[in-house]
Amino acid sequence: MSIGLALSGGGAKGLAHIGVLEALKDYGINIDYIAGTSSGSLIASLYAAGYTPNEMLRIINRYKDGVIDIDKGIGFKLISSALKKRVSIKGFIKGIRLEKMLEYILKDKGIEDISDLSFPIAIPTVNLKTGEITYFSNVDINKNDDNNIYKDRWCLIEENTNYEDEPKYIKGGKLSSIVRASCSIPGIFVPKRIKDEIYIDGGVRVNSPIDVLRKMGADKIIVVTFNCNKGNHLGIENVIGISSQAFNIMSHESNKDKVELADVNVKLCLNNVSLLDFSSATDLAHRGYNIIANNIDKIRKSLGIKEEQG
Repeated sequence: MSIGLALSGGGAKGLAHIGVLEALKDYGINIDYIAGTSSGSLIASLYAAGYTPNEMLRIINRYKDGVIDIDKGIGFKLISSALKKRVSIKGFIKGIRLEKMLEYILKDKGIEDISDLSFPIAIPTVNLKTGEITYFSNVDINKNDDNNIYKDRWCLIEENTNYEDEPKYIKGGKLSSIVRASCSIPGIFVPKRIKDEIYIDGGVRVNSPIDVLRKMGADKIIVVTFNCNKGNHLGIENVIGISSQAFNIMSHESNKDKVELADVNVKLCLNNVSLLDFSSATDLAHRGYNIIANNIDKIRKSLGIKEEQG
């Protein structure tokens, strides 16, 4: 039996994935495939590169204060846009530091391209031009393996429809650029251009990458989600906080049916965690660890793993 792990996006909340990975390892649940969206793509990439959860935590704590590069010229651009009556602002955060940090870290493992990874991984992004989901991976994905919950439903489709619902799969690509693309929350991060295409956060359409794990060959799937947003008012008095909360709501609504396809849904309630606050990495990792530890018997049962085998 093979197990796939889907790591949802959630900004700084995604640091809880580190603890989830550590707990799964401690309790003998081996992961065979991994997929991650947005901040989940960062953790998934480090894991696939061979970094242990403890090493990931040290990396995050080391770079937490220097990874966000807010565009200091945003004020000038706002004034310029108003005078020219033409908005040219693409985002408040450039994302260059995140990309360079990951590029530097991966270099220690001799990894540049996603194909350099030996562990099967997939990272979703969304093509801003076409609206289609684009998965970057290091393995061949079975495109004909249809696990779509909507496959028995029908609709009338006009010719030349705008958005293609069949995802695109790309094998290969610079890993740091792919992660940067998957983390590019619209309105907050500047979109990432890769070759001739422009990509934004995969969470726009697939915040919990479950389907792709089935197509990769996983028999059982664990998904980690952040579904407890009621009463979360932290930071919504500013444009980044408002955009973040709106994006969380949209991602939840667009993915709630897909999440039901997983065998195990690890729901982490992490209210009042700011989108870009990486200072609580250790605490978030502990909370991720504890939810696995406290529910390990249920998880084993759902996966069909006998306790003595764990």
